Amino acid sequence: MISLSYDKKNTLAWRAIEAIGVITARISLSDPATVRNLAGRLLWTIRDESGGIGWSAPEILGEIVLNNPDLCADIAPVIVSFHEEAPLRTGVLRAIGRMGRSNAEMAAYAIPVALPLLSSPDPVTRGCAAWALGQLGASEAASEFEKLVNDTDTFTFYEDGELKEKTVGGIAGEALEPL
Repeated sequence: MISLSYDKKNTLAWRAIEAIGVITARISLSDPATVRNLAGRLLWTIRDESGGIGWSAPEILGEIVLNNPDLCADIAPVIVSFHEEAPLRTGVLRAIGRMGRSNAEMAAYAIPVALPLLSSPDPVTRGCAAWALGQLGASEAASEFEKLVNDTDTFTFYEDGELKEKTVGGIAGEALEPL
């Protein structure tokens, strides 16, 4: 399933990412060590010493934490710590948004990481940061969301089981609504 997750321009990749999270929730009921080992291997792939790039590892780890909040909550800050790695940044933001749904404590360390990324020159980063902060209910981002609502830059975003063309402004507007 991990090998299916590499081409994020393909809906199947995103569905595989989500499925890994769901499957690990089932596995953890009888064999939590296997889930922890998988998370450890994925973390290793995004560290320098692995020699790899860890394609999709942040997103997969986010799904594992989302689906195993008690078993893997300690992994969330480690995932967030990879936000400075440009190839991993949007995956980390995606993980922040997904993990934030089950880990309210995450806001304390994830919001300061994601807030500055709202002004990134990259529209995918801006849009993913707005989405992640919206998922966290980051009221401190409201004024920045307001600045972004007219941002017409588009990017492909996986949502509700499908890849969709979204604008940064549209995502910022959605994030602003509940605030």
